[in-house]
Amino acid sequence: MWGSKGTVGLVVLVLLVTVEMPALTDGAKVLAIFPSPARSHQIVYRAFMKGLIERGHELTIMTTDPLPEDHPNVTVIDWSYAYRIVEQNLDVVDMKQRNMNFYQIAVQLRRVTRMFLEAELAHPDVQALIHSRDAHFDVVIVEYYQFTPMYAFAELFQAPMIGISSIDSMGMCHEAIGNVMNVVAHPEMNHKFTKDLNFFQRVEAVISNLMIQFHILPTDFAVFDRMIEQNFGSNMTRSWDLMRRIDFLMVNAEPALGYVRPLVPNSIQLGFMHIQPPKALPTDLQSYLDRSVHGVVYFSLGTLIRSDSLNQHNLNLFLEVFKSLKYDVLWKHDADLDLNGTTNIRMERWVPQQDLLGESHNTVGICKTFQKLANKQTEMIVITLAQRTGRHLKGCLYCINFSHFDRERCNVEADVDGQYLQPLSSVERRRKGTE
Repeated sequence: MWGSKGTVGLVVLVLLVTVEMPALTDGAKVLAIFPSPARSHQIVYRAFMKGLIERGHELTIMTTDPLPEDHPNVTVIDWSYAYRIVEQNLDVVDMKQRNMNFYQIAVQLRRVTRMFLEAELAHPDVQALIHSRDAHFDVVIVEYYQFTPMYAFAELFQAPMIGISSIDSMGMCHEAIGNVMNVVAHPEMNHKFTKDLNFFQRVEAVISNLMIQFHILPTDFAVFDRMIEQNFGSNMTRSWDLMRRIDFLMVNAEPALGYVRPLVPNSIQLGFMHIQPPKALPTDLQSYLDRSVHGVVYFSLGTLIRSDSLNQHNLNLFLEVFKSLKYDVLWKHDADLDLNGTTNIRMERWVPQQDLLGESHNTVGICKTFQKLANKQTEMIVITLAQRTGRHLKGCLYCINFSHFDRERCNVEADVDGQYLQPLSSVERRRKGTE
């Protein structure tokens, strides 16, 4: 017979279990798959995963960028080795400098995509999950481009599939979920144009779309189907149908910066989801900004584009222009450069970009990462190496096409508003006119 203390203890235990029960039962078992070895993409997915963790879900995450801290509800399959595959086999800057056209670059990109997908599926923990007899997931969240071998996990576990993209989705992805896709109203990311298409641009958009539908995708999907059969068996659904298996689509796009399009209810836009309030900068970097008399120009080509691949001509051009400015220049670069005694340029291999571009700092951004700068209300000069960047350039100070850097003093192609650009040094005059 229990005493009164034992009875009270039991009642307290029952109450605690009852209170905590909703948190235990509401959590889902989630399989999250993010194969792209690109940090600018993965930062979006990481923000989404952190939100799921905070809400008590149990996650198995396949990613090239594992979370920095362990969590009891999270199992991580580390695909970070995919970065080496890309670094050893793909150099977009080098290809642009060799004047390779978009189709030639796309061929190389697709080849490397096949390589890292095969390597990721070969991971021992992935293979163990594929052949597990008791694994179960309530939902599969996948990076939704054309990585169809990864979509086979949704069919393997008979789970709903949620697609997420770090940029606006490809046309075929919008079509798969039921969104309106018109290549004239919504040009694809590979196009040089974004709005107000003339007749010839419309013809180009239609022909390009036909080429994607009837040549590029069938070629890629044939390879992916063999990959699916090798890893999941011959009874698995093939790529075309796996693309259409999607139940819900989340797109990291802001209509004010891209295209306005009608969306079905199971497709939503999540612009700026990964943007966080700025944190304090490292002491030496903060001191550098504080010492700057006229302000700082921050220059970065991002993480996917290797700035150490710039040839000597383009390096000299950047150095020449930066030296001509009265501003200090903070250059995120992958290698050490000989600056020939230049005093206004500082090189860094890594910079906390979101924090640096916080609204309290006097900076101009020269980058290829647009949403971060737009959210910080930072003046922007955007460099387009890939054509897809053009669709997000509303509100930028200037747009520079990398292919035309050989023009004298960076006088380049027309910007998104149809006005011809001035040399980079004219940023000074532009800023004076708006102060």
